[in-house]
Amino acid sequence: MNTEQEIQLSDDLRHLVANHRFQADPDSLLQRARQARRRGMATRGAAGIGVLAVAAAGAVIGFNGSDSGAGAPSVQDAAYVARQVSAALDSDANYVYRITDHGQGTVWYQDQVTMSQYWVYGSGNTRTEAWDSSPVIDHYTHLLDTTVNYKDRTYSTSDQKLNGYISGTPPKETTFVERTKESIGKGDDKVVGTGDYQGHHVIKLSYAVDGQTSQMWVDSTSYQPVYLITTDSDGHQDTSDLAFLPRTSDLLHTMNTPRIPAGFTKVADALGDGPGHGG
Repeated sequence: MNTEQEIQLSDDLRHLVANHRFQADPDSLLQRARQARRRGMATRGAAGIGVLAVAAAGAVIGFNGSDSGAGAPSVQDAAYVARQVSAALDSDANYVYRITDHGQGTVWYQDQVTMSQYWVYGSGNTRTEAWDSSPVIDHYTHLLDTTVNYKDRTYSTSDQKLNGYISGTPPKETTFVERTKESIGKGDDKVVGTGDYQGHHVIKLSYAVDGQTSQMWVDSTSYQPVYLITTDSDGHQDTSDLAFLPRTSDLLHTMNTPRIPAGFTKVADALGDGPGHGG
């Protein structure tokens, strides 16, 4: 039986994606996201800020942000803003990070403590859900994946054992918080304006990482990130809403407990099998 909080979370997910026009195949989206995660896990290296786009490839759509020149911080205030954002992110290290990708209609959750991840693409009876975790089992890291495809009424599971014997405490994955702090701490940040977005008065902080230009909008009071624009060297842009959520028991249960409906068929890969695939 779902709790009231779980039902509310499910309703929130539907509202988050209901108004988006999906522009990419969820199969491709989730496959690329997982490939990127496996590469990162195999090396335990710090990933570029581009991971925030969750390997998305959709075009930019409009947003309800407004720019305001009056009272905008000057460029020399960028270092101060970056320090405040870094401090705010430190306080968010025990939260769940959520990114809502505008181009893809994808909602992605990452637990900043365990690094478990949960994806939702689409809504209703055509949605795809996926769960990833990386526990250490008998001294080896395992990548555990579960995917449920509601359109095809299929599901799949996988367990990939990574090379590298772990004798003590396992190396820690680089979190979103750590990647962001590293990115805005390089000293090339610029404050490019202020504005209002979804009830937040925001400061727009621009910085460059690995050939990408990012513009992060942060709440001017809490300095928490609320919106992100990433622009590749070829001019392609991705836009996303950002949020940090408390690690409530209901949210953690939703993120870490795959739900496979009765009557769904197990297949080798629920992203690429089933009668409705690609339709």
